[in-house]
Order: sequence, then C-alpha cells, then structure tokens
Amino acid sequence: EGWVGPFAAKLTTPQEMERHKVVTDAVHSIQIPMADGYANHNDTSSSLSSVPSKICLQILHAGRYAYHPFAVSASATKSPISPFKARALWTSEVQQTVQDFTRCATLA
Repeated sequence: EGWVGPFAAKLTTPQEMERHKVVTDAVHSIQIPMADGYANHNDTSSSLSSVPSKICLQILHAGRYAYHPFAVSASATKSPISPFKARALWTSEVQQTVQDFTRCATLA
C-alpha cells in the first residue's frame, strides 16, 4: 500500500535493502572534490581535498496520487491527476503506515 505504482521500487524488507545497496555502494564510492576552506568564502588560500558522497532518501506514501486502482489515502478521494479513487485507510492501516515509515528509515 502507498506505492506510486504496482511493482515500483520500495524499501520494506532486508531483501529490498540488499538490492538498493548496488546503487548506495556506487554513490558512496565517489569522492567529491572540495576546497579545504569551502565554508569560509573569504579564504583564498584553500587547497583541494575530497569528501565522501552522500545519498538523501525521501520516504513517501503516494496516497490519492498513486496511479493505480489499489490507491489508499486518509480519505476516499480522487486526485486531479489519477483516474482512480483512493480507498480510505482504516485507523489500524494508518498505524501500520507509521510503522512502515519507521522500518524504511531503519533499513535506509
């Protein structure tokens, strides 16, 4: 639930985490050249060094903007961009979604 589309990439299990590691490891292997004093813009005597690259992960729930007939949202509404009306989540499903976000952040 909450997918942007059926079979879209997600991060909900250790197995999916392993598949994401291919990209994560590739990004983390890159060093970004930076001036040693890059935070001090008035320092003209800086030399070059490098810092490891980082990844920023956006955790999202597509809600009513999901583009498939299995969309779920806080209410049974249709977005202006999707032909499908979302099904309203039960309270227990909202609580599960919070747990899903926590699990995703932990796996990331």
